[in-house]
Amino acid sequence: VGTTLDASLAAVRTGGQVVFYGMAGGDPEKVDPRRLMDESKTLTGGDLWNVLTSLEERKRRVAELFSWITEGKLKVRIAKRFPLADTRAAHEFLESRAAIGKVLLIP
Repeated sequence: VGTTLDASLAAVRTGGQVVFYGMAGGDPEKVDPRRLMDESKTLTGGDLWNVLTSLEERKRRVAELFSWITEGKLKVRIAKRFPLADTRAAHEFLESRAAIGKVLLIP
């Protein structure tokens, strides 16, 4: 997502739709509306925080998510653990894009 938007538009068939969600890869390239028209493609996206505007709904969903984790219904992949004193190294690891899973700081 983000920097992969152009590749996504190239990969989708004529008449297809690309759903833009998230920017972990960085800001997206600009999209020429003419390209969408010429290839009969659509581009749509959204942001979860525009949907979950209620604090109570967010709290309810977080509680449900954490219960799934504690009950073993949802497994969290941990890429690497860092001591809190190694915060810089943890950020460098994140920025390297080598992490597959969560990066934890341990106090």
